[in-house]
Amino acid sequence: MINATSRAPLVLILSVLTLLLSQPSIAQTYTCYVQLRDKEQSQYTLGHPEAFLSPKALERRRQQHIPIAPNDIPVSGAYVRQIAPLCRVAATLRWTNGLLIRTDDISVVTRIEAFPFVSSVKVLSRGGANTMYKALDAPLISKAAPPTTDSTFYGAATRQTTMIHLDRLHGLGYWGDSVVIAIMDAGFLYADSSHYMRRVFDEGRLLYTWNFVFDTFEVYGNPRANPHGEETFSCIAANVPYKIVGTAPNAQFMLFQTEDNRSETIAEEYYWAAAAERADSMGADVFSTSLGYTTFDQSDSADSHTYADMTGHTTPIARAVNTAASKGIIVVNSAGNEGANAWHYIATPGDADSGVTVGAVAPSAQIASFSSRGPNASGQVKPDVCAQGAPANLVSPSNTVIANYGTSFSGPITAGAFACLRQAFPSVPNMELVDIVRQSCTQYTHPDADYGYGIPDFGMAYDKLKELYPQDTLTYVNYTRVFPNPFTSTLKIVMTDLLHDSLNTAELYDISGQKVWSGSAQTITFTNNIWEIAPPVNLAAGVYILSINRVRKYRLEKL
Repeated sequence: MINATSRAPLVLILSVLTLLLSQPSIAQTYTCYVQLRDKEQSQYTLGHPEAFLSPKALERRRQQHIPIAPNDIPVSGAYVRQIAPLCRVAATLRWTNGLLIRTDDISVVTRIEAFPFVSSVKVLSRGGANTMYKALDAPLISKAAPPTTDSTFYGAATRQTTMIHLDRLHGLGYWGDSVVIAIMDAGFLYADSSHYMRRVFDEGRLLYTWNFVFDTFEVYGNPRANPHGEETFSCIAANVPYKIVGTAPNAQFMLFQTEDNRSETIAEEYYWAAAAERADSMGADVFSTSLGYTTFDQSDSADSHTYADMTGHTTPIARAVNTAASKGIIVVNSAGNEGANAWHYIATPGDADSGVTVGAVAPSAQIASFSSRGPNASGQVKPDVCAQGAPANLVSPSNTVIANYGTSFSGPITAGAFACLRQAFPSVPNMELVDIVRQSCTQYTHPDADYGYGIPDFGMAYDKLKELYPQDTLTYVNYTRVFPNPFTSTLKIVMTDLLHDSLNTAELYDISGQKVWSGSAQTITFTNNIWEIAPPVNLAAGVYILSINRVRKYRLEKL
């Protein structure tokens, strides 16, 4: 279920998708979870984690003093090879020691259950998970006010950024650089062609995509994706100064489609778990999830949840959130949009013990009526925090800046803020960092079921963490990027801290220290936050030092 509210007439009603199966006669496809008994005959061992975890994943564990655990070891390849001829193995789940499989022949389930190393097989969905489909987009119907026009640097995102005092971290140069954010959503239609997220792609910061619903790298449009993921992505990654700037536009990203837009089944919780494991092994630092699950389609209603299941550790997706957090990842989940409905409470994974659940407030900081309420069924305070989502300003599928309502958007706004804080404090244990953010909230001493601990102050959290961990703070921030490198006739300078103070001078020195060129503010052009300089074209090939002198910063770049 996508956590974006559709309560007309107060909200934008976005592209309603009419899903048409390409061939109604195609056989029904079953998605199943196979529980294995053990990990015997595995080729991997705890002594050599570099064989199954990336260097960045290992570094996250090292920095936070997290040991390699048995649930880190992949499932037994010998077992997979015996099952694979009977079905298609869609994903392996090392944390729970299981497999996701797909088959058109339900009798295969019985045959797989007969293997001595198989504990059980559970049918998760009975839809055509591999059936191609077409999506017909209804016109965009605007029933909300246009986005706030603002002449400041953040543009339309000014209030949602300053409300949580994230501008403090940005002013210090923390924009999410080198932090990896994994977004699990319903697809990212048009994200790869959006002007507002262009830098993520141009600068090579889109690290990976995978569509667990259709077993493909394609998450943008074939099979057609839902635009919801593009909207949540933009809350973090949009980067056009004075129009809209997201909360961590310099981060690196992984995009996963785990939501099946044609149905609502518990299989999607397992897709999320598979995405979480993959993102962990590849080195993700922060997860952003704007999905929530309560009840399922009638044909799969036996798997539906009740509020009693919202214990924080009962549902498959909540257990996966908690495991991800145990690996040092900050997991941010939207609370859901059931506050004014019969369900009323948070949806899973918003209930997860170790996740950060985010409710939605208006620009006035008033709680949104639709924002799902806590606590979870175990009595734990939920939501944890709140951010702007009634409405939030973001990028639409039509590549325009719009206002839209939902905890779907307060969640990623907050996830981006956590990425900036993680950049500043790369070694602080994730749950301690989360707790410090809770302590910064407006009602930390008197949480309630509406706001949780309230609206966070990331500037205050930074100050507290610096007091507690003075040696951990990232002391070097890459304020500039210079390209192309090697260069010929033109150099472009991107101010990655995005501060818009003036560039006084730029000077070029050869390797011996002799100045070979200098340019003043009058001879340096500035367009879309990129400074462009043109040194003399007759420079000999070699190594040069570019000296950049700004109003508040000074540094050297080796070219």
